[in-house]
Formats: sequence, structure tokens, C-alpha cells
Amino acid sequence: AAAAASFGASHYKQVLGLSYLFYEAQRSGALPASNRVGWRRSCNLRDRVVGGYLDAGDTIKHGLTTAETVTFLAWAALDFRQGHATAAQVGHAKRAVKWGADYLAACRTGRDQFVGLIGDPDVDHSYWGRPDEYTGERRAYLWNRTTPASDLLGMTSAALASASILLRPDNATHANLLLARAKQLYQWGADVPGIYSSSFPGYPDVYKSSRYLDKLMLAAAWLHRATGNTTYLAQAHKHYNDAGGRWQMAPYISWRIAGALLTHRLREPDTAGWHGGCCPCSSPPRMAHVHPPRRRSSCLPPLLPQWGNLRHATNVAFFALLYAQHLPEGTRNRAAAIALAKSQVDYALGSAGRSYVVGWGTNPPLRCHHRGASCPDRPAPCGWDAFNNPGPNPQARPPAPCLAWHHSPLPTLSCLIALALLQVLKGALVAGPKGPGDDSYQDVRPDYVGNEVAIDYNAGFTGALAGLLQ
Repeated sequence: AAAAASFGASHYKQVLGLSYLFYEAQRSGALPASNRVGWRRSCNLRDRVVGGYLDAGDTIKHGLTTAETVTFLAWAALDFRQGHATAAQVGHAKRAVKWGADYLAACRTGRDQFVGLIGDPDVDHSYWGRPDEYTGERRAYLWNRTTPASDLLGMTSAALASASILLRPDNATHANLLLARAKQLYQWGADVPGIYSSSFPGYPDVYKSSRYLDKLMLAAAWLHRATGNTTYLAQAHKHYNDAGGRWQMAPYISWRIAGALLTHRLREPDTAGWHGGCCPCSSPPRMAHVHPPRRRSSCLPPLLPQWGNLRHATNVAFFALLYAQHLPEGTRNRAAAIALAKSQVDYALGSAGRSYVVGWGTNPPLRCHHRGASCPDRPAPCGWDAFNNPGPNPQARPPAPCLAWHHSPLPTLSCLIALALLQVLKGALVAGPKGPGDDSYQDVRPDYVGNEVAIDYNAGFTGALAGLLQ
């Protein structure tokens, strides 16, 4: 079927539901009976801290990406609750947040000890197979007061504080525990400033950081929202100013934008952070203080690496929709922010001719770089032969009569059953086209730059889908 030029609420509902299904496919630890991904099994039960999410197509668990994911998902569930309700995803959102938040809270294994990474990436990446069949070393990387980690601790604090707000109506005792842990980690990060990846001797080359004041600002802003304590608000403002304010923006999603939204610093016409900070795909409408690249289909400005392109674009969509909530109905900037967000999400869904969401849409990715999803049906063994197989991931395409199922808001029961049985990483957003000005994309399994999936890739994407349904 031809790709839709634009997508609407029925599509956003479907993909929002699939995105939460992807997070269930990424769970580590003892899986509950309610887990909806039948080809997954419990795994990593001997980890220093059990639970959490597998980071990407591998089996490591990283505190920074988990914390970002939990923060984004909690934020989306709080501020776009109606969008989640429209898609019947409120419960799944809460469960996804709780799964990650409980793991992060447990990573504080001592008064001044935090587990920020489990799994040596070099050892982990030498393995290809099912997560539950992995038997290699699972090293735990621990930070303490001799290894400053303000960025890691600040991001984790933001995750726990936001999760405490979302989960409080269901269990105030549990929310209090998360909030207490958020306060402790924030204070530690503020008292012992430094970058986690620089302070740790021999830290591996994954998710290295370059700044921490933005994460402390985000944490303080969420603690203010969770507690109402204006001291945290003042500290958030101080971190913002100490980091250089609006003139020291990161080239893509900046936590200064995030913190500014939380502390209500965003006001027209001073957007306190949208100046030159956008990295859209395709050609969105222009709005004040947002300057997209002139190339028709560029996803990123030239200064950014060609890694996780759609992640950046859909993060911008998420924050554009959060920003739009601060603007009056009917204003030009509000309409432009929503149109910008829609253009980015629609691009990921297939407005340019193909879907970048596994298991959904026209010509979706069939060979995403993901160990578990590449494995044949059990009891067949899984190893590097699965990686080297040039064909699609097993059972990656639905039966022919169901190929166009996504164009109908009510797919047939037989198609729903067939789709449920597929060993497909449904809902995962792949990294996407190279950019800037380059829409090229190869659906090949070895391409971990353009065809891998990750929990942080889906985080802003999930929030943007809910925002478009709000």
C-alpha cells in the first residue's frame, strides 16, 4: 500500500501502544507473567542489581539512558495523560516507568555508592544471542565520592522525582521512597561535582558525557515539581545560569530546555533555549526562534554525529509539544510547534515513503540490529549465524492479507493473532537516515549506527505520540 502523506490519531494510538510493547521486550530481570512479549524470557538474574532495561540491541544496562528514558516516559504520562488515556495506555505507561524507576532506586547500593553500568560493553558485544542464554561476565561499574558523577546522579534524580509524581496516586509509600532517593542522589551530585565518564578510571567508550550542570538543573526542577519546595527552584535557576544560560545550548535536546520548561522560564518571545536548537527531519513550518536546516530532508545539522538521527528528531517533537502547552490557544507559535512535532513523528512513521518503526507501517525495518529479535524460534540455537543472516529477522513479516493492517483502525482478529505471534520487536524506532541532507538508510543487521534500536531512541518518540493525541 502507498505511504500516507500524513498520519492521524488512529495511527498514533497504534504506535504508542507498540512503543510500550517495545519496552516490555527490553526488560531485564525476572519477567512477570503479564509480560506481553512471548519470545522473551527472564535474564540477568545474577546482576549486582537485578531488573531494569536492556539498553539497545545488546545486553548491557546503563544508568544514564535508563534515567533519561524513565524521565521522558514519566513526563509524557504526566503532561499528556489525556493522550495516553485516548490510546488506553495509562497503565502501560505507569508500568514502564515503575520498571525502570525501581531499578534506578536499587542502584544506590550504599550511602555513597551507585551502580551506573552493568555489563562490560567489550565483553557484551562479543556475544550474539538471546539475553537469557548469555553466560558471560556481568561487571558492575560503581561510582562513589572519589569518582564524581553529577550528570549520572542528576539524571537519575530527575527520573526518580518524576516517577514519584506519576506513581503517587497508586502507592504513596512507594512514591515517598523514590522521592527520598531522588533527593539523596541530587544532593550527592551537587556536593561532589564532576562528569561520571571522566572520573571513572578506564571507563568504556559508551555514552560519555561532556556536561553536568544541565542534569542537575533538570533534577532540581523535578524535585521542585515533586515537593513544591522553592529552594529547588532557585537551585535549578542557579544551575541554568552557571551553565551559561541560553547562549550555551547543546546542539540538540538540551536539558536546559527541559529544565526551563519545568521552571516556567519559557515565555514568548524569549524562548530560553529554542534558539537554533532544533534538528528536524523533512521541511517543517518555521516558527520563531527555530531555524531548521534548508535541505528538504535533513534530520540533523552538520555539527551532529550521524547516530540515532530519528531519536534527536523525535526528541525535538516531544519538547515542541511540551513547549506548545505553555502557549495560548490559537497563537502562531503554538500552531508552528505542533506542526513541527507532527512533521517529525510523521517522518518516522513513513511520510517520506517508508516506516522506521519495526513491525508497523509501509516497508518497515525487517533486520534491526538487535540480538534477541534476530534469533530463530526456540529451541533452535542462536548465535553469530543469526547476525550474519542477510534475511529478515525470523517471522518479521505478517501474512500477506495483513500487510496493510495499519491502515485500518480495526484490523481483523486473525491479523491481530498473527501479529501477536510474530517474533518481532514491534514498536522499536530504528536510528534512521544518515542526515544532514541524506535520507539514505539501509535495512541491514550489521548497521548499528543506522539500524539499531535503543530505549532512549523510543523515549521522546513515545512522548511525542502521546502529545499529538493530547
